[in-house]
Amino acid sequence: MNCGLFLRPTRCSQRAFTLIELLVVLAIIAILAAMLLPGLARAKSRGKSAACMSNLRQIGIALRMYADDSGGWLPTTTHGGSTNASWIYQLAGQLGNVEGVRICPEDPKRAERLAAHAASYTQNEFVFVDLTDPFGRILESYRKLEALHHPAITFTTFEISDAVGVNMMNDHTHSRQWLLGWSSVMADIQPDRHRSSANHLLADGHVESLAAMKLKARITAGDNFAKPPD
Repeated sequence: MNCGLFLRPTRCSQRAFTLIELLVVLAIIAILAAMLLPGLARAKSRGKSAACMSNLRQIGIALRMYADDSGGWLPTTTHGGSTNASWIYQLAGQLGNVEGVRICPEDPKRAERLAAHAASYTQNEFVFVDLTDPFGRILESYRKLEALHHPAITFTTFEISDAVGVNMMNDHTHSRQWLLGWSSVMADIQPDRHRSSANHLLADGHVESLAAMKLKARITAGDNFAKPPD
């Protein structure tokens, strides 16, 4: 149809966007995305951290139940034993859903650990491994809950280091050596798993998210935070 035949011609089509207008729209979209994506990433990370904390709370309840059923004793680890001695599987009767609890959703090796029957969590050597002499005599033991004088500030379970191999035998720290330096801590646990912090289970069953820098400051000051306080 010829628009010129009408006394009052109407527009046959709307004006198209110019290149500059399209670039402005794209720039606005890019700015909005840059503003929103970090927030979404933080929200996703907080969700994963919350799921991890839930795992640790369930482990804490299971540890208490295990101790109640075992004369106050906590489970052992694979230290000096077999894979059947891994603490996570000793808690199977109390946990019920071991497979759903032993993996942190923010563990970069979660799929590998799941396949290898390992865990994203590792137990404090002080609490779960007795110190013995060369003849097997016990020199130090905190494996009975009543031996922990300050359970609210005694660490039992940490998030395992990314540097630790995916193996069921790697189920405990070597925290008696942590005063050798921060690198010895990082070889065992991942204190910045959730951005700059990690989740920690304490002997009274509560879970705390603690900043890695605060724990590093304690090690630097000569305070091995893994050792149960007297």
